[in-house]
This record gives sequence, structure tokens and C-alpha cells, in this order.
Amino acid sequence: MQKKYFMFTFYAIIALFAHPIFAQVTPSKVVTSQKQSQLTPAEALNLLKQGNQRFLNDQMRNYNYAKDMKISTKYGQYPIAIILNCIDSRSIAETLFDQGIGSIFVSRIAGNVVGKDVLGGMEFATQHAGTKLVVVMGHTSCGAVQAACANPRLNERNLSDLIEQIQPAVKQVSKTQKLNCDSPKQVDEIAKQNVIDQVNNIYKDSPTIKKLVDEHKIMLVGAMHNIATGNVDFFYEFNPGKQS
Repeated sequence: MQKKYFMFTFYAIIALFAHPIFAQVTPSKVVTSQKQSQLTPAEALNLLKQGNQRFLNDQMRNYNYAKDMKISTKYGQYPIAIILNCIDSRSIAETLFDQGIGSIFVSRIAGNVVGKDVLGGMEFATQHAGTKLVVVMGHTSCGAVQAACANPRLNERNLSDLIEQIQPAVKQVSKTQKLNCDSPKQVDEIAKQNVIDQVNNIYKDSPTIKKLVDEHKIMLVGAMHNIATGNVDFFYEFNPGKQS
């Protein structure tokens, strides 16, 4: 009788811990101060690449957001990167790189253009919060880029000012080919050139970030997100030695 009771209890405990409520309990994935300080810029970049691969493979990690929020609130935030990307609702950095609460800073603006406010955020992230990586991420089929290519007369003054910041990329692409703003391929080429321009602008317009890049304390890179596939291509790494 005792043996049967023991076996019943044993299997009952096994069944209990197999319940979905226990399967959902996951260890915290919040980045700690120690982990952030030990990361090199190249390792931070590799973590984003690995995260994007998990996204592409449909193998994203499970997160306990409530638990992670409490931990990051109690002990502080130590993100590994700051990412500037477009406001397009299909281009979500946290999802594309499979990152949870407290892992990355994200700054979003149409056309992923760089202004003083954006630079101020990047300077806080790198100089004061210890972030090792600055990423400018454009995306395919960008409406802001297409608008810059078509260069329409807009009644919205602020939107016109934003579109104007993408014009250098339009002019650069137009040097080698006739503009066709109805061509998705050409719009994507302009978007890619705009990423390069914005990365260069960050280095040029922020002495703080320039110093950190020159001292190899951070990396400054450009990427393109393909909204059809989800793939993020890190195609441009800023190299001060190659700048004129």
C-alpha cells in the first residue's frame, strides 16, 4: 500500500511540474552591468546578428517581461546597443533582433534621419549608459525615402523638413542612374545610401561619438532590414581611416 502511495505521489509531482504554468517560467535575460562592461563592440554586434537569425528561424527566446521589468527597474538598465530606425510599423528592432526589456535603446523617426535630438540620445546611450554599438537601420519599401525621391510639394512644413534630410542620398544615386521613383529597387538603393549618409553624419556632428569611435570603444554601423524576409544586413561599418 505504501509503495502504491509513493508511486502515485511521485507521478503526481512529475505531472505537476509538466504543467504549462511551470514551462513558462524562464530565467531573466536582462543584461547586467557586468555583462555590458565585458562586451566588446564586435561582440555586441554579433549578439544582434544572432538574434536576427533566431527571428528568421522562428526560434525566438521566451521572455518573462514582468519579471525582467522588475529586475531592470531595481538594478538599472545596461543596453548593448542603440538603434536608430524608421517609424515603419513593420520594422521593429526589438523583435527583429530578439531582444527583451533593457537590452537595447531604440530611437525611431521616419526615414531614420539624424538630428540634434537623436544625437543627444545617442550620446547619452554611449557616453553615460555604456552602450557599445550604434546602429542606423533603414528598410526596404520605405515611404519616407520614396517621398524624398518624388520630392513633392507638401503642405506639412515639418514633414517637408524631414524629407529634405534624405535628399543627399537621392542626389548621390541620381549621379549614376536616371531616377525612377516608381522602381522599388531604386527606392531601396536610395534608402541604403541614406543609411550610409546618416552614419557618416553621426560621426561628423557628434564630437562625443567621434571620440568613442576613434578610441575603438564603440562601433558605428549601418544596416538594412528587408521587410519581406525579415533579414537584417549589416552592410556598412564606419571606418575613420577611410573617410576623406
